[in-house]
Amino acid sequence: MYWRTGDPTRVLAVLKSIGLPVSDGRVLLWPVLLSVAAAEGSDPDRLEMGDPVPGPMAVSTPGDPRLVALGWATVDAERLAASLGKPLAHEAHEDPALGAVGYVIASATLPLVLLEPATEGRIAAALARLGEGPVALYLDGVTVDTADDATPRGRTGTGRAGRLIRPARPWGPFIVALQPLAATR
Repeated sequence: MYWRTGDPTRVLAVLKSIGLPVSDGRVLLWPVLLSVAAAEGSDPDRLEMGDPVPGPMAVSTPGDPRLVALGWATVDAERLAASLGKPLAHEAHEDPALGAVGYVIASATLPLVLLEPATEGRIAAALARLGEGPVALYLDGVTVDTADDATPRGRTGTGRAGRLIRPARPWGPFIVALQPLAATR
């Protein structure tokens, strides 16, 4: 997976600030490797699927930060789930920080949260600017405290509580730090 950006240094600094292990512009977020790469031309920041540049990378251990789900912006979650051959979850989860409703669907490697706009907020902006596609990383095991530039703890499209780290641009990409499971009970 790639995070294409006009400012890789800024993105890497944000990832480091929340406790992610950055090495050579890459972050292991089990089960994926996220490569931060310079965008060509004036392309806006965006997440892209694809194989990262090969190279040595540390192995994930229990307790390391991990990618719990990938948020995918769509105008029609039911249509997208059907095109993926997956049933759409009956339970919808409000994600006020993103201005969306999320539907979690299982995937072979990583759960997806299909995010439909519920307001003229961040997901609507992402759809208008980038079209449908990956827009959010829902992370476990990252450090976000009250001093960080993040929204207050609230509901997320995963059904768990979390905090949105304020993005550099209104259309994202978005990083959502999920609260530990013990803290959500």
